[in-house]
Amino acid sequence: MEKPSLFKRLASIGEKNLLIELTVYPDLSVSVADILMEMMQGKREDLEALNESVKMKEKEGDNYSKKFNALVTRGAVNPSLIDNLLFLINRLDDVIDRSYYLSREIKRMNFDYVPRNGNISTVTGPFYQKFVHMLTSGKEAMSCVKGMLSEAGMDSIRDYMKKIEIIEEAVDDLKDSVLDETYRRADEMNYLVFNHITSMVHKIDDMVDDCEDAAGLILSIYESLTR
Repeated sequence: MEKPSLFKRLASIGEKNLLIELTVYPDLSVSVADILMEMMQGKREDLEALNESVKMKEKEGDNYSKKFNALVTRGAVNPSLIDNLLFLINRLDDVIDRSYYLSREIKRMNFDYVPRNGNISTVTGPFYQKFVHMLTSGKEAMSCVKGMLSEAGMDSIRDYMKKIEIIEEAVDDLKDSVLDETYRRADEMNYLVFNHITSMVHKIDDMVDDCEDAAGLILSIYESLTR
């Protein structure tokens, strides 16, 4: 018979169940990232429907947040963990909120603006390729967060944390590369396109930062539970 993890042996039922239930967030985040990549690589006529799909998932995330915040504040967990759990829920939901911002930006640029300014797509295309790469790394970070939320030993938790830190550093480097190139090519784009690219790259980087913040909170919660 498999020996129960230290977390399983020490955590209360309420805390254990809540952390496991929070895996709905990285699952949602990964599915939304897939939609965002489809929006940047797919057909213009699909953009409105895809944007609506992200909007519905963002609402789903908000509903989960209301549910989980209520569970935490109504005494379902150890009082000493309330603040960290509330911060964790907010960070996990932030990833989905930022995804909805990105979907609206992609739709506005490529559905509402580009058709009347077709040459712009030749400018944004290379940047979108890098954004897809950043989102792919973000999906990996989200999967690590899900692993941390699932029942695992402290060694595995710390391994996931290290992986997320490495991913965050790589995405940060990509962000800097995109910003450097944007400024070098600024004469090729108007302010609207310049702002679109810079806001997109910052928002994607923020999503991965949220994953790292969430991972730090999860690690702190586990350490509190196993003291």
